[in-house]
Amino acid sequence: AGPLVELAPRLAELVAPGGALALSGMLEQQAPEVAAAYNPHFDLDPPLLRDGWVLISGRRHSPCP
Repeated sequence: AGPLVELAPRLAELVAPGGALALSGMLEQQAPEVAAAYNPHFDLDPPLLRDGWVLISGRRHSPCP
């Protein structure tokens, strides 16, 4: 989860407004920290959970006019 949190600002720069993002490979207890790092930049979908692993996905915010 650490690298995903660290990369949040850079990945936000690389994803075009309206573009999709999918993050996986984190444990359930790590998901809130990762989601908090991406929430300022992305409209996140509810996380998907399977066997203790989480997928976080969403779309990049459009710039304000």
